[in-house]
Amino acid sequence: MEWFDKVKSTVSKTAKYTKEKSTELYDITRLTFSINELETKIDKLFKNIGMLVYRDYEAGAEFSEDIDMMLKDIDAKYEEISAIKDEINSIKNVSLCPACKKTNPNDANFCLSCGEKLK
Repeated sequence: MEWFDKVKSTVSKTAKYTKEKSTELYDITRLTFSINELETKIDKLFKNIGMLVYRDYEAGAEFSEDIDMMLKDIDAKYEEISAIKDEINSIKNVSLCPACKKTNPNDANFCLSCGEKLK
C-alpha cells in the first residue's frame, strides 16, 4: 500500500507541474501573440508616417500634427510591448541585465552573459 501511495503522490505532483508549465506556455504564447499584433500595428503606423511625410514634403510643408500623433502612438505601442515582455520574463522567472539586456534567473547575482552585478 505504501508503494501505491508513493506512486499516487508522484503522479499527482507530476500532473500539477505539467499543468503549471502548460499554463505558463499558454500565457507566454498569448503574450507573444500580443507583441506580434502590436508590432504589426507599429509597421502600419510607420508606413502611414512615411506617406504623410512624403505628402508634406511634396507640398513644401513642415511636419504635421498627424505625424506627431502617430509618433506618440508608436511610443505607446513600444511601452505596451515592454510591459508585455516584462510579464513574460516574470512568468519565466528571469530578469534582464541592465548592461547587456540578456535574461538571467531571478536568483542570479551576476549576469551569466557579461558578468555585470545584478540587483
